[in-house]
Amino acid sequence: MNSKTMYILVAALVIVIVVAGVGIYLFMGTGGGGGGGGGGTQDTYTVTNATSLQFEANVTSQGATITYDWAGTNLNLTNVMLRIDLLGGEVGNYSYILNAGNQTAWTAVNGEWTDISSDFNAQWNAWGTQWTGHVNALANWSGTGDYTYTATDGSSITIYNIAINPTLSDSLFQPI
Repeated sequence: MNSKTMYILVAALVIVIVVAGVGIYLFMGTGGGGGGGGGGTQDTYTVTNATSLQFEANVTSQGATITYDWAGTNLNLTNVMLRIDLLGGEVGNYSYILNAGNQTAWTAVNGEWTDISSDFNAQWNAWGTQWTGHVNALANWSGTGDYTYTATDGSSITIYNIAINPTLSDSLFQPI
């Protein structure tokens, strides 16, 4: 083998090794940044692009505070499902499940469920509006800790235990 052929083979081998190394580097995700530009996929989820969201909220209005547990799944799709639990209070615990996909609604007082699907639109307007208000407010959240804001009706709202893209059981959105 002459020296010119050997140099060509070595150069070709070096090029293959460099290209393979760069490919592995990019494939393994160590190429920095992630999520934006360059044709990469988005891997950072926020409140506004999450597929599921769960949080608690203390709503204080006229001196009284009510604690809510909120959970939503299939967000940004047509089959959004919401679960709202109002905890404690003088009259007990209330729960609501709303499924936009099949337009069903359920409510429970102290764990006893009632189908209120015939009133789905009114329920969706009430609870969906509150959900949207919280999510829109959380767009300003830093990503850590609690978030407090004042609603348009003057209520003081503190949102905490915020989980973006938690795994939510299907049973959470079923009256049982």
